[in-house]
Amino acid sequence: MLGQALVLFAFISSLISGVSYYLNHKRGDIVNLNVARYSYHAAVISVMGFCSFLIYLILTHQFQYTYVWNYSSTDLPTPLLISTFYAGQEGSFSLWALYTAIIGVVLMGYASRRNYESSVMFVWNWILAFLLLMLIVKNPFENIWEAFPKEIIQTGPIPPTVTNFLWLDEVKGIWAQIPQEGRSLNPLLQNYWMVIHPQILFSGFTAMAIPFVFAIAGLLKRDYQGWVRIAKPWSVFAATALGTGIILGGYWAYETLGWGGYWGWDPVENSSLIPWLVCIGLIHTMMSQARSGAFVKTNFVLSILAYMLVLYSTFLTRSGVLGETSVHSFVDPGMYAYWLLLSVIFLFGGTGFYLLLSRMKEMPNVKIEHSIYSREFALFLGAYAICLSALFIVIGTSAPIITQILQGKSSAVDTSFYVKTTLPIGIAVSFLAGFGQLLWWKNSNKNKIIQGLILPLILSVLFTVVMVLIGVTEIQVLLFLFTAGFALFVNLIIGFQIFKGDPKYSGGALSHIGLAFLFLGFVSSEGFDRMETVSLERGKPLQVFSDYQLTYVGMKNVDAERYGFMVDVEHGKEKFTVMPVMHYSNYTQNVLRHPDVKNMYTKDFYIAPMSLEESDGKQESTISLLKGETKNLQGIQVKFIDYDFSNMDKTKMLEGGGFSIGAMLEIRSGEKVEQLMPLMKNDGGQVNYIPVKSTFADIELKINKLQPNREDPTKSRVELSFVLPNGNSQSVKLETLVVEASIKPLINLVWVGTITLLVGFIITIVRRSQETRLKSQV
Repeated sequence: MLGQALVLFAFISSLISGVSYYLNHKRGDIVNLNVARYSYHAAVISVMGFCSFLIYLILTHQFQYTYVWNYSSTDLPTPLLISTFYAGQEGSFSLWALYTAIIGVVLMGYASRRNYESSVMFVWNWILAFLLLMLIVKNPFENIWEAFPKEIIQTGPIPPTVTNFLWLDEVKGIWAQIPQEGRSLNPLLQNYWMVIHPQILFSGFTAMAIPFVFAIAGLLKRDYQGWVRIAKPWSVFAATALGTGIILGGYWAYETLGWGGYWGWDPVENSSLIPWLVCIGLIHTMMSQARSGAFVKTNFVLSILAYMLVLYSTFLTRSGVLGETSVHSFVDPGMYAYWLLLSVIFLFGGTGFYLLLSRMKEMPNVKIEHSIYSREFALFLGAYAICLSALFIVIGTSAPIITQILQGKSSAVDTSFYVKTTLPIGIAVSFLAGFGQLLWWKNSNKNKIIQGLILPLILSVLFTVVMVLIGVTEIQVLLFLFTAGFALFVNLIIGFQIFKGDPKYSGGALSHIGLAFLFLGFVSSEGFDRMETVSLERGKPLQVFSDYQLTYVGMKNVDAERYGFMVDVEHGKEKFTVMPVMHYSNYTQNVLRHPDVKNMYTKDFYIAPMSLEESDGKQESTISLLKGETKNLQGIQVKFIDYDFSNMDKTKMLEGGGFSIGAMLEIRSGEKVEQLMPLMKNDGGQVNYIPVKSTFADIELKINKLQPNREDPTKSRVELSFVLPNGNSQSVKLETLVVEASIKPLINLVWVGTITLLVGFIITIVRRSQETRLKSQV
């Protein structure tokens, strides 16, 4: 009751504040300004109040509240217990509202000093009101007997065994039994990243609203140039916060989920990336407008679009429309929340574009005076390319909705769609990230451009030649490596010169160095990774990747429920032990698997558990076959034709099941020939190897090890175990751990690039804030 009353009070206060700010914007009177400020602060206190109250309910295990019962339990440690505050939809909207309320206080002071308070806070209050309206619809303080009346509400005398109860109407004898324990937090979320990642991500979502409110404020005030200078530091802050949240999510997936990567092109991952890309494009065109006055309409459009895409991302995540195609999507939130999210997208987007269209004729039409050898032109091309990549990702991400409308069945695009569409754009962006740094505003001296190009081009060519020598042959990948190397070398040279002059101007060069590292890390860790699925018999060393030896040495208890599976790894003189973990979760009613990562300077050794097979006592032998190779097994010819990937879908892999890989074999004995296909089948994360028996040769074959070669399919290899009927085999199969082992070369470039990029952003924020403060004092 108290919590929901505070939500309602905050909602009403924000509405009053919004209306008062609008009246102040129109009339300029002090009365409405004071009412607006007091109302906003009342809303902030109420938001902080109900958020604190919800955390108190969680910490004191008040399971009579549905949200507390649904996401927490008494055995969670305090940090994870606090993180359950934003584990569900109601809590995450509460966190979002809390950040919006608090950042609004800072924004109020910032905008006030620049004569933008009324118009900015008018829009900001509507955003806060929307979030609070979501909490009225999705009540985090709903009582458990309201959610489950049939199961919880009882009538009549209370049995003596029931101790945890609450009278709802003692006169009528109506009471409710309160659960003594909660359902707890999803085990996949019981990780320290849960304490960090969502908080950063929601601060980014909140900050992405700031360029939007400044753009609307600029339209309301008919200030088509000045708002850009004020909004620019906040735009960089929004990109920094959201970018940090995205990369932390990627590292969380890499370290915890065990599907072998940090980015799966999952629709929900993409939905955070898209507004970030648009914001990066916006920052570049803002720089150009601040310098030349051009791109007036472009910056309004991108500012509105960036926030619309945040709301669209929220719709994708929270509406349940991606329930069948995403591993992250929330379930159906109910029709009210669904339509409310859609209405807000149309309301905010419609308002923004209506204002833009209605004022377009009066906007200054600044004549473009810069040449194609100017920094403005490079910034425009870079922003255009970045936004184009966002468009392709929007199309791919929206595929489940599009196919649902057109075909009646939602389906996601293959991840290759994103690679094919974004790789050429990545080449253009990385080239511009280098070439643009050699240009001056308005026009550049061609001789100086050529002089600046010589050393980076020589280094880039040498770098590309080295890539060719180590085996890179694909033209597009070589181009990408060349341009990424070019961006790196140009920005290292220019950045060093800038840093020597004045370090506070080095943010741009540093960000581009980080971008180049990121691109190189993407290619090295994803394009040149090696992966094998192997069956490790206990105590028996097995060679993988031709130069690593793995030995499964046994398991041990990590805690009361989880088991660690110890695998000794030898690589030359290098020796270490990795311990992936598996356990059965009553929460998900499934086996959960967590990988282990050995991080080294030049690579990661990544091992993810898939299943554990008990000893079956069968007499087995093994053979290894190259694609097209034939071997004789006591008069039976076995030929490996190829792998069959027709039942393997990356999206289903990310969901944890529903795919299989087959090994096409040809069996020949005398005149008889037949084709067989043993399978590696993944069903909801549980891996099984399905053997096949010949109809005439009386032999059973099973996949023991998959070694597909994506670069050169003719080098694909399969290891088979087989059982012959005469028992003339080599050994009894022992307890076997099936794992997916992979080597990810130079993956540290991804993390180093991310940190460098963010440091560059932070330096830029500080510099732009100082400039804005100085100009506002003039």
